This record gives sequence, structure tokens and C-alpha cells, in this order.
Amino acid sequence: MTIKKIFTEPWPRIIGIPILGAFLCTVFNEPPYTIDKLSISVLITAFMWQGDYMIIIFFRKRWPKLQDTQIRILTTIACVAVYNSVMDYTLCSTLNSLTSWKYDVLESGAGFYILKNLGITFIVGTLYEAGYFFERWRIQTVETEEIKNRQLRTELDVLKSQLSPHFLFNSLNTLIALIHENPQQAAKFTEKLSNVYRYTLAHRDREVVRLSTELEFAEAYFYLLKMRFEEGLQLKIDVPLECKSMYIAPLTIQLLMENVVKHNILSVHKPLHIDIYCENGLNIIVRNNYQPRSTPSESTNLGLSNIKKRYMHLSNREVDIIRSCEYFMVAIPLIAVESTNHILID
Repeated sequence: MTIKKIFTEPWPRIIGIPILGAFLCTVFNEPPYTIDKLSISVLITAFMWQGDYMIIIFFRKRWPKLQDTQIRILTTIACVAVYNSVMDYTLCSTLNSLTSWKYDVLESGAGFYILKNLGITFIVGTLYEAGYFFERWRIQTVETEEIKNRQLRTELDVLKSQLSPHFLFNSLNTLIALIHENPQQAAKFTEKLSNVYRYTLAHRDREVVRLSTELEFAEAYFYLLKMRFEEGLQLKIDVPLECKSMYIAPLTIQLLMENVVKHNILSVHKPLHIDIYCENGLNIIVRNNYQPRSTPSESTNLGLSNIKKRYMHLSNREVDIIRSCEYFMVAIPLIAVESTNHILID
């Protein structure tokens, strides 16, 4: 039997009543401790414990929340103490009149009698209240985590559906120009644009994808950017095969590439270089030469901060952001298959 099972009803009563009854028998009776004395002590304990249990459950339903703990405990203690005293006296008096067992409940004085029943109240009440408190605390902790996860998932859904309208607008303008200038290249551009949006739709409900799949999407996305910026934008991907079999949150690399283009100067004379590589088999690095625009671009604030929040849900490692005079670098944790229970796609 597990520890959790022992503290789940009816086990506290099944185990606790005979133990407490035997203990009280040794405390309030003179030796020898006969079966009759033990049976009577267990019987009295059973009546008192059952009543205590019903009182505790009543007030637990009346004030179930953690913030009601103080009033619940105080009211329960008062009612249980009164019940125990009355029940103890009634049972002992009844047994005295019906059997040969003689026990004067007030023999040691009223103070000792009250102290005895307060002790029983403390033992039974502590057992139930401690168990209830920690159970409510556990449930509240789980609910809090679920709320956080729902919030993160909502932000994730927003982020995954965020393929910049400006990107689509610019891509369509590029496509219109290509249709007149180079129909063959326009057809290829249309295919790549279709691949980008197909990937976005296909992975909308995925939490992670294989890195190799994400890199193929990144190359298609880069092709569209390259048609706009030509030699002003360069991409180098150097990722070993063993890293490509690991997993990453979908659209992460695309969002980082979008950020790079949005916030940096790029031209034929001052090209922007994006390097994507694996570090120690643990992280995928997206690095660019740092040449920020003099006038910051308009931002939706759905970039780096939301990527970091996504990985709070997906991984026990954080996203690292490193900025120097020469480079801006983001290290994204890679996720191994055996370390995740998330929905996967090859």
C-alpha cells in the first residue's frame, strides 16, 4: 500500500482507530491490559473518531478553500472538542451501567478530562487537516501550472500564426515584378512561397518538429528574402546529421531570420550574413553580423520574448541571447525525442 493510499479515506480510520484505542488503553487503564479493556477503549475511540470525521467533513465542505483555513480549523476544533467530551462521558457512563467495567471519567479531575479530549481532538484533527491542506495545496499548485501552461500555449498559438503581413505584401510585390521580368523564376518563387505557407498551416498544431524539417523551411523562407535583397543577404547553414534528428519549436528559425532582416541594415556594399550551426549537440545557433538600423523598425513584440516563453514550456533549458559589437546570436535548446512528451512531426 502506498503512502498516499494510507492517508486516503477510509484508511485513516481503519488504521488509526485501533492504534489510538490501544494507546489510550495503556494511558487510562491500570495493568494488566486485558482484551476487554482494549476492546472497550477501541470501541470508545471508534465512536469518537467517526463523529470527529463527520464534523471535519461537514466544515470542510462549508469552508473548502485555503483562504478559509483559519475559520475552518477554529470552528472544527471547538465542535470536535465538545463532541469528544460529551461522547466520552456518555459512552463511559453507559458502559458502567451495562457492564461490569467500571471507570470514573472524572476520577482524575475535570482538567485532566478536558486535556485528554483535547489531545484526542489534536491527534485526529491534525491528521485530517494536514492531509487536506497538502492536498488542496497540491491541487492549487497543479491548477496554477495548468493556467501558466494554457497562457504559454495561447502565446504559442499566436506566435505560430504570426507570419508577418509585411512579409506577404513584400513577397507579392516581388512576385508581380518577376512575372513581367522572368516568368520562370516567378514560378519558382511562387512554389517557395507556397511551401512557406503550407509549412505554417501544417505545423500550426505542433509543439515541436524535427530540426531537419525546420531547416528545409528556413531555406525556402530565405529564398524569398534573397529575391528581395539579392547579394545584400547571405545564409550559411552548417548543421551535422546527428543534430538534424533532434527537435525544435516550429517557426523559431524563421522568426529569428525575420528579426535579423527587420532590425539590421543590409545592402550589396554592407551585406548581412546569417549563420546557422549546431553547438555541442545541445543548441542550434542563429548568428548574424550586428549592424542595427539607425531608426528602429516597428515591432509587434512577438519575437524573442515569446520564443523564450515557448521554451519555458518546452524545455528545462533557457534560450540564450548574446549581443556584442560585432555579432548578435541566439542559442535555441535542441530537444531530444526521449526528453519530450510533446506532439512530434518528422
